Amino acid sequence: MTALHGALTLCTGRQLVLNHPFAATPSRASIQTTATSRRHHRGNKMRKRASSVANAGDAGDVVDGGGSPDDPWNKAPIDLDNRLYGYLLANTREPAVLRRLRVETATLRGSQMQVPPEQGAFMGLLVELMGAKNIIEVGTYTGYSSIAMALALPPDGKLVACDVSEPSFEVARKYWAEAGVTDKIDERLGDAKTTLDDLIAAGGTGTFDIAFVDADKRGYWGYFEKLLELVRPGGLIAVDNVLWYGRVADPEQVDKQTVAIRDFNARVAADQRVTHSTIPVGDGLTLCRVR
Repeated sequence: MTALHGALTLCTGRQLVLNHPFAATPSRASIQTTATSRRHHRGNKMRKRASSVANAGDAGDVVDGGGSPDDPWNKAPIDLDNRLYGYLLANTREPAVLRRLRVETATLRGSQMQVPPEQGAFMGLLVELMGAKNIIEVGTYTGYSSIAMALALPPDGKLVACDVSEPSFEVARKYWAEAGVTDKIDERLGDAKTTLDDLIAAGGTGTFDIAFVDADKRGYWGYFEKLLELVRPGGLIAVDNVLWYGRVADPEQVDKQTVAIRDFNARVAADQRVTHSTIPVGDGLTLCRVR
């Protein structure tokens, strides 16, 4: 598996309203405003590209995907509108049990915390590609990502599922059973930092193949440091929500969660302990191969 250093950002037309239980989150109005400004930005960008193509041949013109003459983009970001996203979903393999879970979760508080189907399929593919047997998940919510990964594990595989919410685990348990993966799940209710410390103290260093982080954004770097101990060399740490609904690219957004994600993104991009790539799946997914 080849990894690219640096980050690739995709601005999409899909915006979700945040309702995160860990801290204050953007309001519906602020997200709608951000989406409107992005549409205007895309329109301006397309007009600039058209003008650039029309004047091709002039010194310094950028005639490809955008950017600037000294930092050109060879391909413009995809405008993933509702029609194109519906097409993507129609061509994504989603087990029936995960679709039922997605439908139920949509009625719950914080439903946007669930990974989308295309990300679930991608996570399952990573498990197969890695030949993973041991996974740790920090932030399970109602269980979509844990099921997507557990279904790809071999019969003797295990997934440690960490979450602070008993109500979320109640939903997850129901669908773990429906998916037939209950025996693969090691449920850990409580503070994930404590759970990670306990695993390290119990001799878990270097025993995990994959870690997936989708929890308190202000805790990301702390989780990352502990997971570097728990995940074996050659293993994978995947971190969700690193594009944070586009807020990370807006300098006017200075809430604690956005600032924390910006800090995490900058630090992990420079961290030579891992090979790093950020891809625009879901709300942005960072992949780190432990060196």
